Amino acid sequence: MGWGNIYRRRANVFTLAMIIYIDYKALQKREKFMKKPKSDALWKKAHERNAKRVFNLMVELEGLWVKLGQYLSSRADVLPSAFISILKQLQDSLPPRPFEEVCRTIEKELGKSTKELFLDFDENPLATASIAQVHHATLIDRQKVVVKVQYEDIKKIILEDLKDAKSIVDWIAWAEPQYNFSPMIDEWCKEAPQQLDFNHEAENTRTVSQNLGCTSKYDSNKPINQVDVFIPEVIQSTEKVLILKYMDGIRLNDLESLEACGANNQKIVEQNKLYLKLNL
Repeated sequence: MGWGNIYRRRANVFTLAMIIYIDYKALQKREKFMKKPKSDALWKKAHERNAKRVFNLMVELEGLWVKLGQYLSSRADVLPSAFISILKQLQDSLPPRPFEEVCRTIEKELGKSTKELFLDFDENPLATASIAQVHHATLIDRQKVVVKVQYEDIKKIILEDLKDAKSIVDWIAWAEPQYNFSPMIDEWCKEAPQQLDFNHEAENTRTVSQNLGCTSKYDSNKPINQVDVFIPEVIQSTEKVLILKYMDGIRLNDLESLEACGANNQKIVEQNKLYLKLNL
């Protein structure tokens, strides 16, 4: 993606920010002359209207904006319910990138084509996210794996988008001090370079697995401090490609599937509470 497209993205972002700000400011002035029921109805419509605007632009721009939308969808303590319900749709898979792009990145990063590296490679991704998509594949030795492939040019795009997001957040914090997301953006600016290098993710996966005492599902020599959790083995990593051992699983919010496989929901809740405490 050239700088021309970067500037177009920037123009779209700042234009929408201004449209939404003017929309809300105009409503603030109008509501002074309204009764509360009518005012509440207009605010509800405004939230829905602007949430859809934000959602549509985030889907169009992808990258950082999807990640930001996913974060904001969890902030019911700050945002109106219309934003939460609409932005939650960003938790689902996004439209995939072309398979040709995936093959180019793999060959560039690993030095061989997908046909040379894999017996089988599913062209349809298992999942698509803000910076990468994941495919199921089979290595030459017949081991089942998942391959996480970073989108082309996403690093440059995200680093530029971060600058735009910080400018908007700082402006909002100045104009409306009660909405100050500056600490969040500052943290993202520090973390983004590491998230865009899958070697860091690979190393973190190995470290967590070692610290929790995780072993293979079929290993009888389990360490004393083993935690009852499986973490996929890292097969290979580069900056833009990560290959992990395939492990089937169920999303925590898929209650029907969890019940069908006999999962202990109470135990899952307790483990998540512990995880949250460790990360606070």
